[in-house]
Amino acid sequence: MRRAPSFPRLALVVLATLGFLSTPRSARAQASERLFDSRQVLELQIATDLNALMRQRDSLKLKSFPGTLTYRAADGERVPVEVSLKLRGHWRRQAKNCDFAPIEVNIAKGARPGTIFEDQGDLKLVTHCRSKSPIFEQYVLREYLVYQLANLLMPVSLRARLVRASYVDTAGKRDSLTRYGFFIENERKAAARSNSVVLETRGALWDDVDPEMGSQVSAFEYMIGGTDWSLVALHNIVLYQNRETGTLWPMAYDFDWTGIVWTSYAVPDYRLPIRSVRQRLYRGACRTAEEWAPVLARFQEKKTELYAVYDSLPQLDPKYVGDTRKYLDQFFEVISDPRKLKRELIDPCRRGT
Repeated sequence: MRRAPSFPRLALVVLATLGFLSTPRSARAQASERLFDSRQVLELQIATDLNALMRQRDSLKLKSFPGTLTYRAADGERVPVEVSLKLRGHWRRQAKNCDFAPIEVNIAKGARPGTIFEDQGDLKLVTHCRSKSPIFEQYVLREYLVYQLANLLMPVSLRARLVRASYVDTAGKRDSLTRYGFFIENERKAAARSNSVVLETRGALWDDVDPEMGSQVSAFEYMIGGTDWSLVALHNIVLYQNRETGTLWPMAYDFDWTGIVWTSYAVPDYRLPIRSVRQRLYRGACRTAEEWAPVLARFQEKKTELYAVYDSLPQLDPKYVGDTRKYLDQFFEVISDPRKLKRELIDPCRRGT
């Protein structure tokens, strides 16, 4: 005859069951889910003193504001997470440029367990910049997709997650609004994925970084029409260092001033010999044709997938999709023709442009 469990054992079973039942169902269901594991648009609400937050434009006096981020889980349940928020960015933080600035979302460790943010640190939230102009939401979608291009091509790159965010002013002084935005992966968390650390330095030379990674970043920036970046100044570039080998890897980010995103406010630096960000100008590492061959072969291998990225968002303006395909066509024409490759990527580098 089977004996009944002893009281201590039975008590443990009851307590464990009660503990499980007290855990929110969505938290249990998402124990294995992570923020950047999905390409689905994440629906969320951010509630804070929005008017006060958006008045913090001085970089020397930025204040944090408490808030609640509530996201809709995969099972439909709404999950609240306590956060603190402050403005971030440079050009887009200035009130003359954007009425709705980018936000840094800080999530305390105690608020993360059981949520999709469990393995994340502080996060950058790219917002729509101007609330009354629909084209600025399109800019958000365009820039988000450049991170998808980087993920396809680079062994080290930041991930992004598109969100449909509703912003609620808890003080009741500002109307609520809903717009597209996207989270950018924490740089240190991205480094940890590749057994690396973010290198705290002011800059580097091309001879300091891994030759293959330097070439990949250089070609990538040329492909997307990026000129607003610098390895020496670490402008829109982060340096990673591998824990085991000590190798340095450059990683690109912040793409709203690139030709492929094509924002109305993006203009080239006046010192550059181009008049539009749509004009490509190579500003990367010096490489010979032989050195370029294996790097550009990877771009060719990924060509179909790169084009497919622009079919992944039905919200994207179809005309822009067509223009972007043509823009990518121009890049592949250059890297497929030895004479154009020499003219566009090899010779200009030797002239120091």
